[in-house]
Amino acid sequence: MALPIFTERLVLRPYEAGDLEQLHAVLYSDVDAMRLLGGPRDLAGTRFALERSMTQQEITGFSFWPVIERESGLLVGEAGMFPLSPDGPDVALGYAFGARWWGRGYATEASRAVIDEAFGELGMERLVAITREANLGSRHVLEKLGFRMEGVRHVWGAEQLFFVLDRDLAQFPAPE
Repeated sequence: MALPIFTERLVLRPYEAGDLEQLHAVLYSDVDAMRLLGGPRDLAGTRFALERSMTQQEITGFSFWPVIERESGLLVGEAGMFPLSPDGPDVALGYAFGARWWGRGYATEASRAVIDEAFGELGMERLVAITREANLGSRHVLEKLGFRMEGVRHVWGAEQLFFVLDRDLAQFPAPE
């Protein structure tokens, strides 16, 4: 997979061990950002997530990637893909940003780049996404990206809304 990925305002690249402190400060320790994602994590929990992403990247060629704001050079969140369950077959789009960077369209911008890679270079036919019903912001992003809701699934210990985007339906409207 061709990394880094550049968008108008962002860069997505593979995680590096040196990202740990900034990732923890910006996202995983952020109470607001992690409220609907299982709650904030301690540094060991952030390290586990980072190492899992790095290992998955080596094995599958995709994972969560840090999202860097081009103008400032700051890590502002993460976006990418992950297997929804170890047994497959679904690969899910995911994104999370520190609360300080909400409302800037970064989730939509980064996700469009991830979808382009999934349906382009990686040749995937379908992506899924999950979010909690209360996460209205995430639901809005998924709708803008063309995902359709296909019910509710019990994933990672909670009821989650389940969304699907098929390659042949992946059309992106102009940014708002």
